Amino acid sequence: MLPRDPEMLVSFLNTRLRDRYSSFLQLLDDLDEDPEELCSRLKEAGYAYDAPHNQFRKTVPAKKSAEKPVSADEFCRLKFLSNIRFSPQGKSACFTVSEIDRKKDEYRSFLYLLRNGKTEQLTAFGKESSFIYLDEETILFPGKREEQEKKEPDIGSRYYRISLNGGEARLAFELPIPTFRPVPLPGGDLLLLGETFPGFEDLFEGDPRRIAAWKKQAKENKDYEELTKVPWWWNARGFTKSAYTSLFCCSGKNHALRRLTPPGENVLDYRLGKDGQTVYYLSAPVRPLLPISGTGELKQLSLTDGSISLLAKSRDGFEIAGFEPADSFLLILASDQKYGLNTDVDFYRLEYGSRALSLYARYGESIGSSVGSDIRYGGGRSLVMQNDVCYFISTRFDGAGLYKLQNGKIEPVTDRPGSVDCFDICGGKLLMTALFDMQAQELYDENGRRLTRFNRAALRGKYIAQPRPLQVSRNGYQVHGFVLEPKDYDPSKKYPVILDIHGGPKTVYGPVFYHEMQYWAGKGYFVIFCNPTGSDGRGAFMDIRGKYGTVDFDDLMAFTDAALDAYPAMDRTNLFETGGSYGGFMTNWIIGHTDRFKACASQRSISNWFSMYGVSDIGVGFTEDQNFSTPWQDPEKLWFHSPLKYADRVKTPTLFIHSFEDYRCPIDQGYQMFTALIVHGVEAKLVAFKGENHELSRSGRPSHRIKRLSEITQWFEKHRD
Repeated sequence: MLPRDPEMLVSFLNTRLRDRYSSFLQLLDDLDEDPEELCSRLKEAGYAYDAPHNQFRKTVPAKKSAEKPVSADEFCRLKFLSNIRFSPQGKSACFTVSEIDRKKDEYRSFLYLLRNGKTEQLTAFGKESSFIYLDEETILFPGKREEQEKKEPDIGSRYYRISLNGGEARLAFELPIPTFRPVPLPGGDLLLLGETFPGFEDLFEGDPRRIAAWKKQAKENKDYEELTKVPWWWNARGFTKSAYTSLFCCSGKNHALRRLTPPGENVLDYRLGKDGQTVYYLSAPVRPLLPISGTGELKQLSLTDGSISLLAKSRDGFEIAGFEPADSFLLILASDQKYGLNTDVDFYRLEYGSRALSLYARYGESIGSSVGSDIRYGGGRSLVMQNDVCYFISTRFDGAGLYKLQNGKIEPVTDRPGSVDCFDICGGKLLMTALFDMQAQELYDENGRRLTRFNRAALRGKYIAQPRPLQVSRNGYQVHGFVLEPKDYDPSKKYPVILDIHGGPKTVYGPVFYHEMQYWAGKGYFVIFCNPTGSDGRGAFMDIRGKYGTVDFDDLMAFTDAALDAYPAMDRTNLFETGGSYGGFMTNWIIGHTDRFKACASQRSISNWFSMYGVSDIGVGFTEDQNFSTPWQDPEKLWFHSPLKYADRVKTPTLFIHSFEDYRCPIDQGYQMFTALIVHGVEAKLVAFKGENHELSRSGRPSHRIKRLSEITQWFEKHRD
């Protein structure tokens, strides 16, 4: 994918012409681009090809851009790629493609197949997102496709089988409980995780009388909840009803379930060993208070005799975060908890025979992509073990690339700016879904070659603002960020500015397409965004425990000042600000500590650490870890870091966006701050979304996402001079 920015594009083309090609026509033959579109872009930017010198040169002033601005509903035209997986022998690969159905106001997901260099749609029902290969020619996926299910939903799960050689998907089997994460075993059986309900621990056996009893009590109790454990709910999942996860074996003959782990043990993750007869799993005992970290025990289960043995357990200075079986050893990912919950992992090696545990490689960087974007839907693998080599996605600085760990040494596999979102590897072949070149997701191979064009036409003819890097020095470190220039930017004019703050705080902003920012740039705003202290990708830089609202606030204000100084066209009298989650916390903090912004929009925020502690699904562990306190240890510490304390100082008109089913930053956080502003005579508005959770801006109903973006934009427009 070629750069969208004209100057970057010309620089790229001229470099290739100088180093490798004797003419533009020769270069065009090797480019995976539409020649007519490419030439049109160059002409509009005021560049012409100088044949005698084999270079592009600026000949006339660039005309006003003919590109259209990105619309508020532009994301509805995009495709979202996820869950790329190779077949067992690598002869094909399957992945999920999701899209938006505007009429039904929902997301539809389909399975696609990549085979012999061609991509084809495999399923058409629109509800297929996860899957496994049973063999080279057969895929198994969960779903509920029968029409009668709409009349009477049940607790069970169904799996369908589809042949890669053609034909419709057919029901393979039904199970009496909710199950997920199946893995095929030699001989035809399946391993999978399933829900266990207190009082109905035997439900997996499928006794019709027990299932009827469960349905009866569920119907009788539908109007109230009984809480016995903390947390009692999870964001995007709702009330847990004290259920926990067990490991099961599903018979390939009669599909009967057999529980492999004891009642009262919550299985967090599992892997099948290389021998096909050993299962490694991480679990924690079911207790009234479930800590969000620090209690995992890594165990080994023999499928031959059912025996279970302890391999390693989390303790102070050693918190197990993941594991992968290699050919010669078991790789364990664990943190030393030096920086609390957010401490990144190191790699450890556990010998199969002696069970000796030793440090394999110091790392201390993030695993997976934490690069923010609002054009993803679905997940995928971020770590794959092949033989004794571990491949993994890691966020470093402002991008997420692919790395490998081999013989105790870590080195990059890809170094392309952007974000590798998920990947798989088989033999010498690599496939990854990624956000590269300020474009939407596509599928790429090990050479970085784009293999799909799902989103090629979606953004064609649209103004895509290129992120201009900007950094500011702060007490011995750099705060790195970006500036998006408004459409038809003229340095002699003045433009309003939006500061956008990311969530986390342990995430990053990077050079990837972010719909809301591009929308604002298209409407004539400068958009500025950065990675203050607390952000991911720089090791200990992410440690902000006990400092919320202090150094991070100073970083953000310093970056804003630097942007204003670097771009005189930015209108200092028309500054706006918004952010979600941690960014919402910072919005609430900002309005209590400065009046420099004309209006702000606080989204899914934190305003009061006391109520956050008692209501959020992560409230107990996260609040104490990030603030070095509980409501009883040092209440003044919690109150100092609560934006609500400073609400009587606020003068900035503020919009609050929240969701009724946000259990990560519950809606009471928005209510409290909104009420405080109204009480103190400050203009405020709160928009609360029914049926949405903490993921509103990323995976909420399409109409709700458009409404959210429109509310924020209208709020800024209302207060703009």
